[in-house]
Amino acid sequence: MSTTEDYGTRLYGFDQPLEQERIGLIGDVFDAFSRRRLADLGPLAGLRCLDVGAGPGTVAAWLAGQAGPDGEVIALDRDASLLREANHPGVRVWEADVDTAGPDLLPPPGFDLVHARLTMSHLPGRRRVLPRLASWLNPGGRLVLSDVVNTMSAASPSFAVRAMTQGYDQALADTLGSDLNYARVYPTPLLDVGLTDVGLAADTPLVWAGSPTIRFWELTFAAMREEVIATGFVDAAGFAEAMRHLTAPHTRELGYTLVTAWGSRAR
Repeated sequence: MSTTEDYGTRLYGFDQPLEQERIGLIGDVFDAFSRRRLADLGPLAGLRCLDVGAGPGTVAAWLAGQAGPDGEVIALDRDASLLREANHPGVRVWEADVDTAGPDLLPPPGFDLVHARLTMSHLPGRRRVLPRLASWLNPGGRLVLSDVVNTMSAASPSFAVRAMTQGYDQALADTLGSDLNYARVYPTPLLDVGLTDVGLAADTPLVWAGSPTIRFWELTFAAMREEVIATGFVDAAGFAEAMRHLTAPHTRELGYTLVTAWGSRAR
């Protein structure tokens, strides 16, 4: 797919107004789900872990606490500025693009756990990255992937919200090459690269006025307002109506669903 820019260069770049607030809210919205899904896979003490697309590193920091002094946690991101700023104890920061960097610029393989949240769906080269991630696992090691699917486009009682979120998904595809339908096919991609003991779970944060969830989506949608309107799914008035609905005191509904898939490398 031909796209006009890379994720994080202009749209959602860490230097953009309000982006650090938005990226920080990802942890408030999704960390509890990620911690639960990772913990459910078994003890993490002593494991060598890689967090891909780590952002500000909240999951990596939690993994470091779980892995303990006998484990290792590497947080990998194309732009590691937030990781360096956070300086999480026990987390080794590695700056590289998992999509395009050569092997000499990436962490040495041999991980017991590789985790990537809200990363694969935004990588234009996701189909070549997934086999790379799987190949970095030790025998018995697990790959855990989490990405969102658009529950709002079907579940919201507001026509404007349904139209706007469809436009948002299309704008992401047109502009950044993202695919918010990618997680709809989980866990098949993990089976395709030969992983076993494959599983799947879904968690849907609720949207209500004043919640971290609605603030996250408010900032997320607003950052791409012009691109969303350009898709033709919604006009300026419809976009404004959707945002009014989402932030209204009475709103109580489903947000985007976080789909998590996992699988193990054969021993």
